[in-house]
Amino acid sequence: MMRRRRGVLLMLLLLVGWGLASGPTPAHACSCVEIPSPEIALQRSAAVFAGEVLSVRQKGPNLFGGGYAEHPIRVTFRVTETWKGVEADRLTVHTSMSTCGFDFDEGRQYLVYAYESPQGLATGICTRTADLAKASDDMAALGNGKVPSPSQEPDKRGPYLSRTGTAISAISAFVLVILLLRLRRRHWTRQRGER
Repeated sequence: MMRRRRGVLLMLLLLVGWGLASGPTPAHACSCVEIPSPEIALQRSAAVFAGEVLSVRQKGPNLFGGGYAEHPIRVTFRVTETWKGVEADRLTVHTSMSTCGFDFDEGRQYLVYAYESPQGLATGICTRTADLAKASDDMAALGNGKVPSPSQEPDKRGPYLSRTGTAISAISAFVLVILLLRLRRRHWTRQRGER
């Protein structure tokens, strides 16, 4: 009986730990104090470039119903012109579906002001990131950029965190299945022994 309680307690601890590890962070309302001028935004940004969105990939909701709001969205660009921080013609930038995230569409061109984040380069609505067709003032202020070098392989700054989370989830699920099978086997063994 004591072993069974320990097994159930261990399973609950694993589920709670898994939920905490994959759960969302609290959502915050986004308020931009002031959008800087193109010159100041260029100085403050880690990367500034123009490019076409090749793909938009979002991470799905977690098991415990946290939704999409704070999950990172990976946006891959084919960079056509760069002013700062970009050397290759392929680049991944992160945003989110929260109120501060920027809504990118595949196939459209954007002027992106990106900053460093734990996931790599990121952007949001409080930067000067904009649809390229609506960024003529910025383009005039920035002047001519340079054409980046063709990349040999895609940018790999972002996927490590999601791969780690997936690996932890898979290991946790495997351990949970093993524990459930052991508990079931013990239960059947006890029932046979009582007969």
